[in-house]
Amino acid sequence: MNKRRWRKIHRWAGLFLLGFLVLYSLTGLLLNHRKSFGYFQTRQKTVTEVEVQPQDVLNDVLDTYKQEIGRDDNPTVIRLKKGGVIEFLYGSHGRTTYIIDSMKGSMTRIDKHDQQPWYRLNSLHKSYKVGNSWIWLTDCIAILMIILALSGLLIFRFTRLDLLLLALGGAVMLGGMILA
Repeated sequence: MNKRRWRKIHRWAGLFLLGFLVLYSLTGLLLNHRKSFGYFQTRQKTVTEVEVQPQDVLNDVLDTYKQEIGRDDNPTVIRLKKGGVIEFLYGSHGRTTYIIDSMKGSMTRIDKHDQQPWYRLNSLHKSYKVGNSWIWLTDCIAILMIILALSGLLIFRFTRLDLLLLALGGAVMLGGMILA
């Protein structure tokens, strides 16, 4: 293929992917600093008085199942499901989960293990697992990608096909955002 054809392919692919590139870069910047934005949540606290209940019953149930499991420590999360199913999650994101079906009398243990190298690569997008130097490097790259993508709009003279590809890529990106 000659250079002229490669330039056209590069141009058309770039115009089609422009929206994705800008969106990906902006969301990457926001994810790098999600803690600074309060994890993109607002919190409203409402306190209501309720009747005081004895904690003995709940402690007895908890102690009974902790004995069954064979652990002395309290779970990080306790989930109550329909049909008398109780889930005890231990560790970060339920690294070890016990699913107790009190109606059937069964207990299932699920242990999660990291799949390397995929888990390590995925953690590069988690700002609490990487150093500040990595975060600032990725921020700079994201900003440069936005500048590169948008500056191309100023450099090129557009044909109808270019505008069609730009509009089509934008429509696909918006459709993806709506579906997400």
